[in-house]
Amino acid sequence: MENQRLSGQLCAGIGAILLVLAAFSSSWIKGKHYDIESGVGLQSVDTCVAGGGCESVSLRDWQESSYAPEGLGTYITLATGAFYLCLLTAFLLLVLLAYSVSGKTPHWPVHPGSLTLLLSVALLIVGVLTLALHPFKVAGWGTGPGFLILGAGDVCALFGSLILGRSAPLNEDDWFE
Repeated sequence: MENQRLSGQLCAGIGAILLVLAAFSSSWIKGKHYDIESGVGLQSVDTCVAGGGCESVSLRDWQESSYAPEGLGTYITLATGAFYLCLLTAFLLLVLLAYSVSGKTPHWPVHPGSLTLLLSVALLIVGVLTLALHPFKVAGWGTGPGFLILGAGDVCALFGSLILGRSAPLNEDDWFE
C-alpha cells in the first residue's frame, strides 16, 4: 500500500509539473516556412529567422493583425480552454498530492481525485481538438513537443488521480462506492 501511494504521489507531482510546462509551452505546433521557424503555443507564437532574432507575439495580437490565418479565432478559443484546463488539472493534482502527503482525508462533496480524473479526460479531448483544428495545416505545420508534454502530463494525471483517489481504506459509510 505504501509503494502504491508513493507511486501515486510521484505521478501526481510529475503530472502537475508537465501540465504547467505544456500550458506555457510555445511549441504545440511547429513549422518552418522558408527560413522562418515558428512555434505556436496556447498563448503565443514564437517566430525565429535563420541567422537572426526571435520574436514572440500573443495570439490575440496576432489575430488582430493582417497576417492572421483564417480559423485563428477557433484555435484561440480551444487553446484558451486547454490552457486553463492544464492549470486547473495541475492545481487539483497538487491538492491531491497535499492530501496524500499529509495523510488527511478530503471531505469535499466530490473527491479531488474524481475531479482530477474528469478534468484530465476533458483536457485530453480539448487538447486533441486544439491540435486537430489548428489553421496552420495548410502550411504543413505539425505537432510540436508542447503537445507531447501535455500527453505525458495527462497520463501521469490519470494514474496519479486513480491511485491517490482511493488510497485510503473504505469504511462502512463508503460501502456503496
